[in-house]
Amino acid sequence: MKSYILDINIGPVERYDDKLFFVKTSYQAWVGVMDKKETERVFKYKDVILSARRKVIMPSEKIDYYDKVQVRVDDSVIFSGLMARTKFVGVNLPNDPTLMEKYGSEITISKQANEMRFKEEVIPAFNKLFSAEFRRQFSEEDLKSGSLYLVVLHELAHTYLRYRNSERNLQELFPIIDELAAYVMGIKVCGSLLLKDIMNQKQLESIIIAYLGRSYSLIKKGQTDISRMHYAIGGAIFINYLLESGALKEAGGVHWPNFAKIYYCLDELATILERMLYQGTREDAEVLIKRYGDIKNLQYSH
Repeated sequence: MKSYILDINIGPVERYDDKLFFVKTSYQAWVGVMDKKETERVFKYKDVILSARRKVIMPSEKIDYYDKVQVRVDDSVIFSGLMARTKFVGVNLPNDPTLMEKYGSEITISKQANEMRFKEEVIPAFNKLFSAEFRRQFSEEDLKSGSLYLVVLHELAHTYLRYRNSERNLQELFPIIDELAAYVMGIKVCGSLLLKDIMNQKQLESIIIAYLGRSYSLIKKGQTDISRMHYAIGGAIFINYLLESGALKEAGGVHWPNFAKIYYCLDELATILERMLYQGTREDAEVLIKRYGDIKNLQYSH
């Protein structure tokens, strides 16, 4: 569809409340008005990220709809249902890979949901996790923008990661692998934005810090917020993977990220997760989650 100013969505769409089979959908609704300036900026990211055709090991399994992706940034007027509970910053519809291949997809980014997420999740964790010396390197605006563009990149990265039988093969563990893979791939593709001077090093670091902060906050809430449990487990995998590799170190409750090592680990982890999406099994996902996805031992309040 052509771009439109008023955005109204109503219906049963997302399956995140169904922890048994990941099939049953929950009702939600939102109304938004397009922010043209931010939408134009996001289109620059989209054009660079989706302009290149990545080499795919199993092209027969890959769903290619790169040329049919729409992006918009909205001032959100109202949320209801699942959207009101979860405050999703980004929504990428439709969910059905067959429909995506035929018609494409539309990514909607909510500025207001990002404001709420930033205040409730990113900033409290940032202040708790890192030393005062480290925190002085990042302004509130740096991190707020990092939080927003973390989601933009996450949603664009989903376009790279749509394989025909992922859901069938991974079953109820699919959303954990799928959402984590999109976050990791979204940060990884920042390399092309850096090369074209669309993004600078501080912006990339702010995006990484925003994801670390959000992951720790979700881990803290993970055992009570079932709608976002898959994000919490994915965040735990990400953090444990970095800790194991030495890209993130913790001493006395203070965390020290090595951004060069983190970026290297992202490349490694992205390969593992994408392979799981195109040829992995539920058992493969379970092994990864058992090794790295323990949310009980990662509460930053310890």
